[in-house]
Amino acid sequence: MLYERELATSRDLALAAGKVLTRYFGTGFEVQMKGWADPVTVADRESEALIRSTLQQEFPGDAIEGEEEGARAGTSGRLWLIDPVDGTANYAGGLPFFAVVISLVDLRNPDEAVLNVTYDPIRDELFHAVRGQGAFLNDGPIRVSGQQDLAQALIDLHYSNNHRIWEASISLVTAITAKAPYARNLGSTALGQAYVAMGRLHAHAKITSGRYDVIGGNLLISEAGGTVTDLRGGPWTMETGLLVANPGLHAQLLTITSGIKLP
Repeated sequence: MLYERELATSRDLALAAGKVLTRYFGTGFEVQMKGWADPVTVADRESEALIRSTLQQEFPGDAIEGEEEGARAGTSGRLWLIDPVDGTANYAGGLPFFAVVISLVDLRNPDEAVLNVTYDPIRDELFHAVRGQGAFLNDGPIRVSGQQDLAQALIDLHYSNNHRIWEASISLVTAITAKAPYARNLGSTALGQAYVAMGRLHAHAKITSGRYDVIGGNLLISEAGGTVTDLRGGPWTMETGLLVANPGLHAQLLTITSGIKLP
């Protein structure tokens, strides 16, 4: 199996990092701000340090990029992306909905992951995918929902903390909820992606998206039979938005999202 060692290591690290998060969760730890509405905690830093140190030891030629500690160059042409706590605002506020995210990227195609592990330590749910090998939750195969009725679809929509894209985000919400009223903002993009992959959610859309919490989830969704594009129907990029869903629902949503003015 391709990436067998990388997957085993990533799964073990996600579980170990999850123990770090649950150890601190709800204990009244200090919350610092990296910027406006951009929190970071001791758990973020400890989780990332744990993951990085093992990846450096196990795969010394690989580059590593984490949300808290930045980038380390490599020589192998591969890059590990680490989000030690996706959903830090939830985590810091005591809302039990967050995840550890570890993804591997072949730098010849830097916008697509070849491996992803997303772990929810509160529910002990570990999602994983390797390109061409399917998507799984706790080792059981998962598929996107067959929901085709927009009026019944559960859609994760993102309200950005970036003032520059706030207006476009509200326009996206307004346009989609006119046809699909059951909008959600879960606060963890990675778990939103994982939930689309396994059918708990039916779609996910946002104006702009980061690498750490989206690239791996895109792999989960595509391996689970879903469609991944930007808001115009082209290949996903960080600058042109995100639209993921099952193929039928995606086509319906694309008629809405393709008209949204991007910032």
